[in-house]
Amino acid sequence: MGRGVDFGGSNTVYKAPEGREDVADLHAFANGKCIVSCWELDDAEIEEIVRTRRVFLSSFSGRVLYPSFVGSERAVMSVVADYGPIWKRSQ
Repeated sequence: MGRGVDFGGSNTVYKAPEGREDVADLHAFANGKCIVSCWELDDAEIEEIVRTRRVFLSSFSGRVLYPSFVGSERAVMSVVADYGPIWKRSQ
């Protein structure tokens, strides 16, 4: 299963709800208009994505779906730049 990971541009941490063992803290970059998180996938997930060329996005709000964008660091940075400051790209 994909898991959120810290990255060089993160500037905030969204804390997991107390008592929720199934939810982890999430490091993110936030500029007041966009929130970006970085996710790491295991080998089986990478193989499936390469084979199917599909990625799924799940939002657990149940009622409201905010605009979202999934992409590489470079692609996400290019979108976020339209809305304010961005982070220094990882190597």
